[in-house]
Amino acid sequence: MTQEMPKATIWVIIPPPIWALLFFLAAWLGGKAIGLEPVFRHVAAGWIVFAIGFAISASGNISFKLAKTEVVPVSKKNSALVVTGPYHFTRNPMYLGILVGLVGLSVVLGTLAGPAAIIACFLLVNFVSIPYEEKKMEAQFGADYLAYKRRARRWV
Repeated sequence: MTQEMPKATIWVIIPPPIWALLFFLAAWLGGKAIGLEPVFRHVAAGWIVFAIGFAISASGNISFKLAKTEVVPVSKKNSALVVTGPYHFTRNPMYLGILVGLVGLSVVLGTLAGPAAIIACFLLVNFVSIPYEEKKMEAQFGADYLAYKRRARRWV
């Protein structure tokens, strides 16, 4: 089963944390521009949720570092297929953490525009970033990756 490596587009070259920040800033500034007032703002709860998201993402990143494999999605190859740590439960803990972090930031600011950023980020990651990475991993790790996909869910 030899698959061709997928082509990287600007949507995957720019890392999802940057997209998340850009989406959030656009939503926040857009909300301010049209005069949206904070609705549900709880700074402490928001920072706690953000910290949980950060920890989820960091655990995925640490697992990659421990496996001595590449974190950058558009790297030419990955040195290892990581299936331990948070990857035992979800194939995408880093992306899951980013989305949870965005929820936290939305609560910190209390903006109604926050969910737009969360939705935009989810759509990009779920329909562009993850499919790109899955094709790359299938091409590189073949049956091992397909077996892992059957064992671990995409999200939670």
